[in-house]
Amino acid sequence: MPDTMRSLYKIVHTTCHTGWGGLEKRIFNESVWMMKKGHQVVIVAPRDTPLYARAKEYGFQVYGISFNRFGMVKDYNRLKKIFTSEQPHIVNTHGNADSKIALKAALKTEVPCRILSRHISAHVRNTWYNRQIYKKLSHYIFTTAGYTTRHLQKVFKLNSMEIFSMPSGILEPETLMPKDEARKNLALEFDLDPDTRFLGFSGRISKDKGVGTILKAFKLIKSDIPHHIAIVGHGTPEYLAELTTLAQDLNIGDRVHFAGFKEDVWTYYRAFDCKILASRNKNGIPFEGVPQALLEAMYCSCPVIGSKSGGITDIIDHGKTGLLFDPQKPDELADMIIKTLNQEAATLERVHQAREIVKKSHTIDAMGRNIIRIYRLHQVKLEKHNHHR
Repeated sequence: MPDTMRSLYKIVHTTCHTGWGGLEKRIFNESVWMMKKGHQVVIVAPRDTPLYARAKEYGFQVYGISFNRFGMVKDYNRLKKIFTSEQPHIVNTHGNADSKIALKAALKTEVPCRILSRHISAHVRNTWYNRQIYKKLSHYIFTTAGYTTRHLQKVFKLNSMEIFSMPSGILEPETLMPKDEARKNLALEFDLDPDTRFLGFSGRISKDKGVGTILKAFKLIKSDIPHHIAIVGHGTPEYLAELTTLAQDLNIGDRVHFAGFKEDVWTYYRAFDCKILASRNKNGIPFEGVPQALLEAMYCSCPVIGSKSGGITDIIDHGKTGLLFDPQKPDELADMIIKTLNQEAATLERVHQAREIVKKSHTIDAMGRNIIRIYRLHQVKLEKHNHHR
């Protein structure tokens, strides 16, 4: 990072991932924020993927690399050419396959700052190869949850200036629909009475997200509350069928509704009387970073309940910004739902605290400013190093 660069950077993001989930949205949203601040962004991703298409449409310089394990040598040589041509100040990798070769190519071409982003909480083994990636090839590690940061610090003996928790910031909507209007619209969508109230889930619909646990908890309290459950998101046809069968078996089928995937989820959070995320650990290991869906709900003044797993506990401070429960205990979740719905004053105070924390620390603007601080920190370190040479 030469002195002449001053405060504007050229950043290359690489990823081997091909979907359009939290990781890909994080790269795109962060890149848009950086571009609006005057920085240059280059995105390297597999062709024919949502990220590649959206980045190209938005106007970013894009390069298509498959990061297929059978073409690693070819991809490595191509990355060296890209980095030599683009002369970036920062290379930030986002997946296992691309990190293995992009960080090495960045070192070989003398890219001044190399960052590895770890988006999941799955454990990393202390092998020679991983030590090379996390200690030698990377200047910094970005994680999306405190749990992941603590794990990697312990495994690789990273100090607090080498690894940072950097949860994805939310994109704030320009306006929020009034709650009553949002509820009526949701009731209309499901052809229900306009006064129907809702509990809700939004996100990827899968077993590890604990949607079945939500249904089991609802079964325990269905006679105590008038609410219906709205499930918003995409899942495999097989798992959606499994959940539909479970709802019927629990005798709550008429009060469980699947909305499908929605690009705009803000009105759903406004319609919910409570947003629930019941994620479970995989083989005893958390997989959640800080969930965007919870942050978005909190911003919308929607009460939140989450399981004690991974990054969920980074943002839900039990009793202060939401409520937590053991993901193995549907009865505990049922109690938290009743508490949220019946203890109105306490719930409103949690909602207020949660929204203030998200506005202060978890918007795309807050995330972007934190990242820029790391870039500048590294620039200062390099300038001091060069000055003393």
